[in-house]
Amino acid sequence: MNEYPAEQHINIHVPAESRGGVWANFASVAHSPYEFTLDFIRMEYASETASELPGVLVARVNLSPLLVTQLIDALQENWERYASKALPPDLEPDGPAGETW
Repeated sequence: MNEYPAEQHINIHVPAESRGGVWANFASVAHSPYEFTLDFIRMEYASETASELPGVLVARVNLSPLLVTQLIDALQENWERYASKALPPDLEPDGPAGETW
């Protein structure tokens, strides 16, 4: 996702109230011809009624189509690195039987 020259550094300020991050266990994606909208939601799956689960929007991010393609590439690259170290061999993308997802 980073197409900046290797010698360039980005200095990002994270306000104190944002440093803990937010928890999301559901995401929704929508798009228009000009942008994508990612909604990150914390769902309450222990709800009393199965027909209507309560959820709280914890973050909404609007992205350009270019940034979406860069995000997909970065997620894929990072998932592959994570999976190669953290997943048992039978759950890796190329498991012991040579099967792929």
